[in-house]
Amino acid sequence: MPAPLSSPACARALLVWYHRKKRDLPWRREPSAYHTLVSELMLQQTVVAAVVPYFERFTTRFPTLQALAAAREEDVLALWSGLGYYSRARHLHRTARLVVHQLGGALPSNEEDLRQLPGVGAYTAAALAAIAFSRRTLPVDGNVARVLARILGERRPIDRPAVRAGLRLQGEKLVPAQRPGDFAQAMMELGALCCLPRQPRCPQCPVARFCRARAQGATGSIPLRAKRPARRRIHLACVAVRRRGRLLLVRRPAKTLLAGTWVLPLQELRAGEAATRAARRALAGLGLRVEGSLRPVGNLRHVFTHRDARASVFSAHARGRIEIPDARWVRADELASLPLSTFGRKMIAIAQRVAIV
Repeated sequence: MPAPLSSPACARALLVWYHRKKRDLPWRREPSAYHTLVSELMLQQTVVAAVVPYFERFTTRFPTLQALAAAREEDVLALWSGLGYYSRARHLHRTARLVVHQLGGALPSNEEDLRQLPGVGAYTAAALAAIAFSRRTLPVDGNVARVLARILGERRPIDRPAVRAGLRLQGEKLVPAQRPGDFAQAMMELGALCCLPRQPRCPQCPVARFCRARAQGATGSIPLRAKRPARRRIHLACVAVRRRGRLLLVRRPAKTLLAGTWVLPLQELRAGEAATRAARRALAGLGLRVEGSLRPVGNLRHVFTHRDARASVFSAHARGRIEIPDARWVRADELASLPLSTFGRKMIAIAQRVAIV
């Protein structure tokens, strides 16, 4: 049987391990509420290794909430380009403006008020409260939920809201009065370094003696997750049009896939529609008409959180006057200054391999 799950003993062992083993991460070197906010939003659904260079560039360009609040959204999205989930960047920007213009320039310190900020849900509010403001609470992300499920021997799917809430309630009993922020980060670190989804490193775990799943030989079957619905498959037609050496790009509208980022003109295919017809619709919506035929130049596939996208890329000669403001002719050397998604970069890379005169 595992050792009794007593808060002082478990917390003490975990904090000693964290002090020795924690990774050197930029938001830990110079901790602040702002750095915690930026890092936590960037880390949502994104691995640490991918976030580190983005965090460093972002906080160099926008070192304070005030600097971020004064920035243009396009500049914020440009620094976020390639990190994905662009709503996070827009929420972060909106939060900075709200805090600076309505809250006196300081983030609130309690979970209830933090949850009123754009894009700040239960997990992020708890992370900010614990790490930035030393509140005795426990943020439960995927890593922490996995650690708690194994320690507690939870055999129900941990992605069910009621189960996740129960894990947090039990986990908060372990949080020490002193260093609750370090404890929260230690739980996250334990899930990232030891309590791995597959092949957990139990011999290296500082709290292995408290773990019910280990005692029962069930670390391979705990935690359980409910089956996710299949991603919706979509087929897009994208069109590369050039004039005088410049490539036509359009900015995606709000509340659409890749909102706020720049892409080739595109349309999703309707049921039974040919890709060439959808490509012509993409240009017609801008006030352009295709001259001659569309030339297929490549295909790509990109998997989003809820969509599995295939795209057919065409080149075309087109005439007409563009009728929307969110379109521009872009030189190759201007691309780096625009907010481009990974998907957008892929389609542009295909377009750049083709000489269109």
